[in-house]
Amino acid sequence: MQPLSHIDREAWRFINSVSIVTVSVDGVVNAMSAEWCAPVSLKPPLIGVFIGEERFTRAFIERAQTFGVSLLAEEQAWIGRVCGRYSGREVDKLAEFNIPTEPAQYIDAPLIAGAAAQFECRVLDRRVYGSHMLVVGEPLRAIGNPDKQAIAYSRGRFYRLGEELPE
Repeated sequence: MQPLSHIDREAWRFINSVSIVTVSVDGVVNAMSAEWCAPVSLKPPLIGVFIGEERFTRAFIERAQTFGVSLLAEEQAWIGRVCGRYSGREVDKLAEFNIPTEPAQYIDAPLIAGAAAQFECRVLDRRVYGSHMLVVGEPLRAIGNPDKQAIAYSRGRFYRLGEELPE
């Protein structure tokens, strides 16, 4: 049996968090919406983010020793849209769209202010899988905001999390 070379869009129904990856190299900062960002281990805590080969952030993450991950809150869907629709090749998204940031403690890149959660990560590993590079980071600092609700993303749309389903 041959592996699939293409997956029908109707089959691609994954639901993901909405993360903004921030990275700084040689004083230049970029922010990218990352649909494919998730924990990969609890012990030790590790976070993985996949970055496509065509993304402006790819060259940054290949050189960076650290990166930030901010899980967006409900009122921040606009940040996810802006960081996903525009490339850092053409515009400094943080400055052009007045995206609120705050300095990190352990990494050079800023974090998205007011996010539902923030992670400052040290790059632990990088591997290419097909069209994407998986970057695994070890959180040096993790902060969750109990007053903020994270949002979800699927098939090009942002969603507010709803009610829990019964068991």
